[in-house]
Amino acid sequence: MFAKTQTVKVSLRNDSNSQMQLKVGDQVMSIDAGKTVAVKVPVGTRIVMNAATSTHQAGELIAEATTALDNATLAIK
Repeated sequence: MFAKTQTVKVSLRNDSNSQMQLKVGDQVMSIDAGKTVAVKVPVGTRIVMNAATSTHQAGELIAEATTALDNATLAIK
């Protein structure tokens, strides 16, 4: 039997004053300051900083997708 992979929709909001680069699973994405990007990812997907900022180190874990995050907005400073 094959289990269906559950996905969740998460919005990532850049609350900083500069562009930030995140890695969502294997995909690298840039989010401009003040902007929000919606992503649909499988449960278990890790969201990490891809490049260092003044408040986050490169490789820092921001969140791991769970069913509790479905339709949530993560504000990242």
